[in-house]
Amino acid sequence: MRVYMSVDMEGISGVVHWKQTGPGKDAEDYEQCRRLMAGDTSAAVAGAFAGGATAVVVNDSHGAMRNVLLTDLDPRVELVSGSPKPLSMVEGLDSTFQAVFLIGYHSRAGTPGILNHTYSGALVDCRFNGQSVGELGLNAAVAGHFGVPVVLATGDDVLAAEARALLGDVHAVAVKQAVGRYAARCLHPQRTEQLIRVAAQDAMSTLQRANPYRPALPLKVDLEFHDTGQADGACLLPLLERTGHRVVTFTAPDPVWAYRITRAALRLSAA
Repeated sequence: MRVYMSVDMEGISGVVHWKQTGPGKDAEDYEQCRRLMAGDTSAAVAGAFAGGATAVVVNDSHGAMRNVLLTDLDPRVELVSGSPKPLSMVEGLDSTFQAVFLIGYHSRAGTPGILNHTYSGALVDCRFNGQSVGELGLNAAVAGHFGVPVVLATGDDVLAAEARALLGDVHAVAVKQAVGRYAARCLHPQRTEQLIRVAAQDAMSTLQRANPYRPALPLKVDLEFHDTGQADGACLLPLLERTGHRVVTFTAPDPVWAYRITRAALRLSAA
C-alpha cells in the first residue's frame, strides 16, 4: 500500500504566527517549527508503516517547500521538495496511491482557525459548485480525481471540524485549540506525535470503506478576492469571467484543471 502525505506548517502544534513559518522572519522560531513539522510528519510516517504501508511519499507543501529535511525522515520515505511544482501541494500524487494524509493543515480563509487562509492572503473565499473549500478541499478534490481518499488530516480544532464536514469519515487530529487567528492552546509535541501516530495507523485500517472526495463535474469555481485590483489581475486569464466586483468564475472539466487555473489566477492577482 502506497501512502501520499502533503505536509504544511501552519497546522503544526506550537505554530501561531507568520514569523514562525519561514526563514528570514524569525530564524530561531522557524528552526524550532521545522523540527516540530518534522516530528508530526515522522509520527504520521511511523503510523502509516505500522498500519501496513509499503511506501510513503512526503511532499513538503509549505511556503518555498524546502522546510522538511530528508535526514529527519524515515529512510524508507521519498521526499518531494522545492517549488514551483506543477501540482504544488499535491505534486506526485496519482492513482498508484491508496491513501492520502494531510499533515499540519490550516482552515480555510474566513474561519476562526489559526493563520486561516486559502493559498494566499488574496482570497476571501473559494467555492466549488457553491460550497466553500480551503486548501484541504482543493487538495482532496485532486486526490479524488485520482481515486484516492484522504483518510487523515491534522491541524487545529477548526481544521479538524472542516475535514469532518467535507470528507465525512476521516481521521482528524486536533493538535491545538484556536483561541484567535494568532493564538492557540498547543499540545506538547510528544502528545501530538503520539496522537498522530495512532490515528495514522488506525486510518490505514479504514481504506476499504474510505470514499474519495469527488465534487460534481463539470466543476464551477468561484474565486472571491479581498479587493477589485486582485480580481483585475486574475482576469488576465482569458478563461475567467468577472461575475462580481471582487469575484471571478470559471468552469473546469476536472479538479486538476480547476486546481491549476486557481493557482494561476492567484499568481496573477498579485500583479
